[in-house]
Amino acid sequence: MVYNLFLFVHIAAVIIWIGGAFALVVLNGRIADEPDPAAAAVLSRQAAFFGRTVFGPAVVTTLAAGIVMIAVSGMGTPLWVIWGVAGLIASSLIGAIPLRRTGQALAALHGKGGTRWLALRRRLTLLSTVNLLLLLSVIWAMVFKPVL
Repeated sequence: MVYNLFLFVHIAAVIIWIGGAFALVVLNGRIADEPDPAAAAVLSRQAAFFGRTVFGPAVVTTLAAGIVMIAVSGMGTPLWVIWGVAGLIASSLIGAIPLRRTGQALAALHGKGGTRWLALRRRLTLLSTVNLLLLLSVIWAMVFKPVL
């Protein structure tokens, strides 16, 4: 019963986290094609807010529920759990450092455009895509549970 409750919480938090990441990748891709740089500045500011208020709590909830599930199941730490924790840490670092800094740099341009703006847009799209692929690899590991 406890395991299933925390499994539900874990999966719901993952859905919010990865669904939000997917949505931001799509939005960043769409905004990158916009001729108005101000739209990207607005999206960058909103993505920073979203990261603090949605991604952060979803990551913490995912980790906490996963730890409880491991503790009550007594399964130890198989490879797929290690990959999940490593992916969570890597994704959090990508979001907290290069994605946040790139978003801040875009927002600081206040929609001015130019070559720096284009380079930052490309970097944001690349980092977001890499982060999403990393998260999808964690989902793969959780579903298929590979072992050595």
